[in-house]
Amino acid sequence: MTVKLNIGYVATAIAPYYSNEYKVREKSEIALKKLLSNFDVNFIPFHKTIFSKKDSEEAEQFFKNKIDFLLLQTSSCSAGEQLYPLCNITDKIGVWAVPDIETEGDVKLHSLVSTSHYLAMIKKVLSDKDITTKWFYNYADTDEFINKFSVTIRSLVALKKMKHAKIGLVGGISPGFDNMKVDQSIIKKNIGLSVEESTIKELVKIADSFDQKIIDSEVIKIKSAATSISVSNDDSFNKVTRIYFALKKMKEDNNWDSMAVQCWSQMQELYGVAPCMAYGWLGSEDGIAVSCEGDVQGSMSMLLLNYISNAEKSSTLLDLATFDKEADAVQMWHCGVSPRHFSNEDGIKWVDHTTLGRKTDKKYGVAGDQVFAPQETTTTYISNNAERILVLNSSIFEHTNKGFDGTRGWFRNIHLNRKKITSENLVNTLNMVGHEHHYAVGQGDYSKELIEFAAWNKLKLIKEIPLVDYLSPLDN
Repeated sequence: MTVKLNIGYVATAIAPYYSNEYKVREKSEIALKKLLSNFDVNFIPFHKTIFSKKDSEEAEQFFKNKIDFLLLQTSSCSAGEQLYPLCNITDKIGVWAVPDIETEGDVKLHSLVSTSHYLAMIKKVLSDKDITTKWFYNYADTDEFINKFSVTIRSLVALKKMKHAKIGLVGGISPGFDNMKVDQSIIKKNIGLSVEESTIKELVKIADSFDQKIIDSEVIKIKSAATSISVSNDDSFNKVTRIYFALKKMKEDNNWDSMAVQCWSQMQELYGVAPCMAYGWLGSEDGIAVSCEGDVQGSMSMLLLNYISNAEKSSTLLDLATFDKEADAVQMWHCGVSPRHFSNEDGIKWVDHTTLGRKTDKKYGVAGDQVFAPQETTTTYISNNAERILVLNSSIFEHTNKGFDGTRGWFRNIHLNRKKITSENLVNTLNMVGHEHHYAVGQGDYSKELIEFAAWNKLKLIKEIPLVDYLSPLDN
């Protein structure tokens, strides 16, 4: 995606203070430019320090329709009238205070006071503008500023990309998963993202169109990536690899950013395979998020994690299969779709699907079997037609229990909205709020960015509901 976040920077001051003498704006601009070179964003600074309302009006015209986020630095004490034109530029503003260099005697900057002044004006006098704000402190080359500002950049980059993203829904949801039905018009209104639809028949038609030499070459790579193979019908590799190339082509031809694809039951009826390996291979080799069972919100959530982490390899989609009260852990699992980069040292195995065709003479390949490596993770899910978001961070660990066959791991040290929660209370919370039963899981801890993403986009957070042995009216 070529969409880029546009960041504006202005510095305000008044003449009796020493912003100019200390070159606060000039030094800040240089440090900001260096910091932002680490991100794929456009940095647009205003060319002079604002000393009057007229300067602010000039800045307003300079930034008009150009930026998504304004970083407003009170480079010294500033006047209230300077703020008003700047608040016509965008509804996302960071207000930035810097410390005085001299801590005794005459006050030279008095920046923090004006940051407080401006924030109060935005929240009270200008409340009708519904501006979302975040405040920053210290100089742009300090860890304090860099850490806080980097969280903002990652969350806003993801926000803008999500607003311009397209998801391909292929085949609709799997039978009976009505809890995952969405209203595309509400999703568009809430988060900006759009959904385009196609069919499993079209997918199969494209899959059958590829030259066999291309398929055979990729099958060699796929098989060599596994530590073992126990697939009943070797032709399944041919078909599922064709599904892999077909999905990749559909994504490219339609400019989709991620996909939600029904994996059962049409895929078995029309093509006789379980497509899990294709989805996982797209995630590991191409960094493409593919949610199974036609879960649009799951695909959105996977895409969000990919954007926020800027990872080259995709997140995955899992169920919460069971929990262990003694270990205070939950097992996150799916039937074989997770990309291989989640695997522990035992690697990924290609197997028949563990549940499709069970208790019959039918076998459907190809699915993955792996236990996840110990690592820090982020779990999220955008739900209720993009009105709310789940934010979890936790650690995968080596449990003595290997878990159910498929792609899985045990997660402990779980935090909901960055606050510790027991596995039992987590399960209760999710059941009581009617969570859709899927979870996007990515590598690394990006819970701060997700919470900030929710704030900029005005999404509701899921809050803890402790488990008790009675039903409370507060739970419904």
